[in-house]
Amino acid sequence: SAMMEPSWQEVVQARKEERRELVLHGPDISSRIEDNGLDKSLYDLINLNFLEISKTCLTKVDDEIGKMINLTSLVLHSNNINHVSSEIKQLKKLKFLDLSRNSLERLPEEIGDLRELHTINVSGNQLTDFPLISELHNLHVLDISHNRLESLPEDLCSPELSLLNQLNAAGNQITSMPSEIEVLVSLKLLDLSDNAMLEIPPELSNCLKLKEANLKGNRLKDRRLAKMIEQCPTKSVLDYLGNVLAQQRAKSGKKDKGKTKKDKKKTAKAGDNDDEMEILMKNMMKVLHFQEEKGITVKVTSAVLEIRPYIVCCMVRQLDFHKSLNMFKRFINLQTKLHDSMCNKRQAATIATHDVALVKGPLLYDAKDPTEIKLLPLMRKAEVTARQLVDKLCQEAEEYRKEKKRNQTSGIHKYLDLLKGKATFPFLADNEGRVISFPPITNCDVTKISKDTTDVLIEVTSSTSLDTCKKVMDALLQEILEIGVGRDDTTEGGATGGSEDGTAAVTGQRLIVEQVRIVDPDGNLKVVYPSRTDLPSAAYRVIREVE
Repeated sequence: SAMMEPSWQEVVQARKEERRELVLHGPDISSRIEDNGLDKSLYDLINLNFLEISKTCLTKVDDEIGKMINLTSLVLHSNNINHVSSEIKQLKKLKFLDLSRNSLERLPEEIGDLRELHTINVSGNQLTDFPLISELHNLHVLDISHNRLESLPEDLCSPELSLLNQLNAAGNQITSMPSEIEVLVSLKLLDLSDNAMLEIPPELSNCLKLKEANLKGNRLKDRRLAKMIEQCPTKSVLDYLGNVLAQQRAKSGKKDKGKTKKDKKKTAKAGDNDDEMEILMKNMMKVLHFQEEKGITVKVTSAVLEIRPYIVCCMVRQLDFHKSLNMFKRFINLQTKLHDSMCNKRQAATIATHDVALVKGPLLYDAKDPTEIKLLPLMRKAEVTARQLVDKLCQEAEEYRKEKKRNQTSGIHKYLDLLKGKATFPFLADNEGRVISFPPITNCDVTKISKDTTDVLIEVTSSTSLDTCKKVMDALLQEILEIGVGRDDTTEGGATGGSEDGTAAVTGQRLIVEQVRIVDPDGNLKVVYPSRTDLPSAAYRVIREVE
């Protein structure tokens, strides 16, 4: 076998002098990489804070990068990199990441876990989608310009990114800017020039720190705005958008007087221009009736009525979590988001999801003495009783409270109070008696969904009201519909392809929902969801199977 390549002089020297910085760039380094690859002993320089490899023929960032745990800056611009190892997740101290001018089509989603990141520059690659970044609370600068993105990173407009002050997404194929852009309160510089946007949300005027917004080179429908963008300073453009916003609000205020809630929804939708109406109407939910043979039934005992009486379930069918890089993570995040908002940190209602393939129906929704309920919770290694689990969680909540020096339990642990002093705890079990969910605490490992899951059973429980369950389920299904996780081939003929004028037709998202029945101990129907009165939103079409 060939002898180990002698270590590169630069690496030897850096090791000897215990350097904190190393810069390798240019033709000489490039030809060494071409001949024998990068000197792997480079990765053992774990004291480095700053590493730059630029202007070379380097094609990938190896797994071993994970060893360099003290890096705060990683500068890899102007190479031929087409792959970055997910081991980059080990670089917990990384503040500055420059991967600009390379050949990347995608980034590892683990970049979204590097909590210290201050600056990300991936300009001049071939990215078509982007990892989730809302956990990067310290992000100040994001440069995604000159790629092939059709939309902004999808969780970009998160209140958590309150420090983001520069966003450059010029030279992509971005078709719209979300109105939620207004949550980016620190935004100073925004460049979305040379994209494919038809409109600019007037809410942009609520970004009060915005000094410079470059929106040139888009195909804006509002001619007056387009002209202003070409000729006037940012401030005038934002003032104009501010006026548009004020007018919209005044108008919707007038329209709504003396109308019911439902009418309001209609006018708001109908008032928008027809194109939007078209696109909206193309999102569609198809509701399948409960199927006697294959359907899932949940029997509710009288014991559980004492403690957590309300439950609503349904199935979503033919999902494809492999559709995009983040689809699965997004699906999980939807639940977390609803738990925090609509479910009032899980106190009003709790959502659980199960892989239908692993669910053995019919199911039983029951309550027992917590020492008799055995379960294997998500993320835990061993089976425990419900009593042990809750005690452990209460202990963790108490430690968290002390550590944070607070008087009361934190909001994230409030839901534990729902079970305080209760003699029995609620649970959902399959027909073999295995516990598959323990609300409001956790789902169980037995029916855990994965990226390969295609059919999901969704359960929403509440101690408040049946209406709460239904509202949460309505909202969750709409979100699931909108992220587009439905399998593409669920569309009925002719939906894809071009339209007359040669542009690609906008195909709405599709979601197939199947009813689940909730029955009383004698088998009499209590609830079926979604029934004719559920899914009332005007934001999508509902096609119900004819009985």
